[in-house]
Amino acid sequence: MQLKTKLQKYIYWFTFLAINFLSLLFKIRKLNFVEYKYDQQFAFNVVSNCQNGEIFNYIQNSAGVPAGPLIYLYECVGGLVGISNYQSLLIFEILISQLLLIFLFYSLKNYLNPYSNLSVFLAICLNPFLVLWTRNPGITAHFELFAVLFVYYYLNRNKRKSNYFFIGFLSSLSFAAYIPIFVISYSILFTLLLFRKINNLKFLIYGSLSGFLISIMSFIPYYQNAPFEFPKSRSGSWGLSSYWRILIDVLSGRSIKTKINNPEDYELLNQNFSQFDFFVNLNYVLILLILSYALIHLFKNLYKNQINDLDILFIGSLIISGIIFTVLDVPLYAHYLLTLSIFIFIYSFNAIIRNSILFLIFIVLMFSNIYINFSFHEFIQVNSGAENSDYGKSYITCGCCVEDARVCRGQ
Repeated sequence: MQLKTKLQKYIYWFTFLAINFLSLLFKIRKLNFVEYKYDQQFAFNVVSNCQNGEIFNYIQNSAGVPAGPLIYLYECVGGLVGISNYQSLLIFEILISQLLLIFLFYSLKNYLNPYSNLSVFLAICLNPFLVLWTRNPGITAHFELFAVLFVYYYLNRNKRKSNYFFIGFLSSLSFAAYIPIFVISYSILFTLLLFRKINNLKFLIYGSLSGFLISIMSFIPYYQNAPFEFPKSRSGSWGLSSYWRILIDVLSGRSIKTKINNPEDYELLNQNFSQFDFFVNLNYVLILLILSYALIHLFKNLYKNQINDLDILFIGSLIISGIIFTVLDVPLYAHYLLTLSIFIFIYSFNAIIRNSILFLIFIVLMFSNIYINFSFHEFIQVNSGAENSDYGKSYITCGCCVEDARVCRGQ
């Protein structure tokens, strides 16, 4: 389905530009009031470490083992190009992420109809939780690098044999960046193998082995000075349904409530912005309906034995990843699942065929997300953070002026 008239094209591209503008506006404005605690301080210290030649930087994750050094890829590059203050670092990373999302939009032009593609772009760019998390450093927040490149090589894998090598290499390399991305990537590749949709398994294996070898080697500097320990969660799983509950919260943006999780803080937010809770719940219901429809669409295709690449992407990212995360029996946090948002949104909006329904969903998500984003960041500015909640004190009131940012924590 193509844009037929000049007027349609003008409106379409104007809307695309408006989404970009709004997305960057919410991500870059009021950076003095961003969250700033130990993790953010550690990431910012990597900038100066890389300027001094220390390119291998490790931080302990919740399983008690180090995250790979590629988690601070942007910080290290930022240090090498001369970035010296925290706000500039965030702007640098936000702009890269936005460019990657624009690249994704253009990459999907041949696979989605224009209105589905624009809806995917809106859902990713203005999702309140994704906007909030993008205002943090590290690959954890800027997952787009691996997710967007994965989608590109995945959809174009049969055009060149080398694309199989690159998708395997990229998936394995993510082990040195962020393990949840590694798990999600191989869940999709495993699903691809189950449905016998891999034409060049040899190149995929070569790429996977090459990326994994580099990933393993990147941990050598750490284990030269520390004993090897197997991953061990510091707390138990949050229940069999935790993956599905947290995922829907991420997709709808409701996970933003975890940053203002103190009842008094949240009540104050709703006193200042009386429709905040309404729009958060509206998003939740809308995304739940979209996801339910996408599952019905998938089951129809399975019944008809008409499975395509997008179906496999959806099965691997939503179902197989969910099974693996559930079996691993570890506590899940919303930021573990950010990568899934891109894969699931692509399929879910593509499953909606009627443009009138897409248009209605688009309008509701647009205004709902604008209200949530604006309300949240205005509240944070007025209150200099959320001191009694997970968000804690803002950068300008605490993080900028202390040696140990752990004192900026909220609850």
